[in-house]
Amino acid sequence: MDQHQPDRQNHAMANDVDTALNIEKSSGAANAWVYMTHKAVPRGVIKRVLAFPALRRNIVKIK
Repeated sequence: MDQHQPDRQNHAMANDVDTALNIEKSSGAANAWVYMTHKAVPRGVIKRVLAFPALRRNIVKIK
């Protein structure tokens, strides 16, 4: 099974997820979950980025 994530197409959601990952580092996964839910990030994405850190995309600053 290929674990490579495709290139990000939704830059707004990518920024929301990156912000949530920073929230996770400082305030925990529950707060990151709440933030992503508020930003309408799909549940599958929320679960993947919080439960499986090894499957996260590399964080790339978007210009």
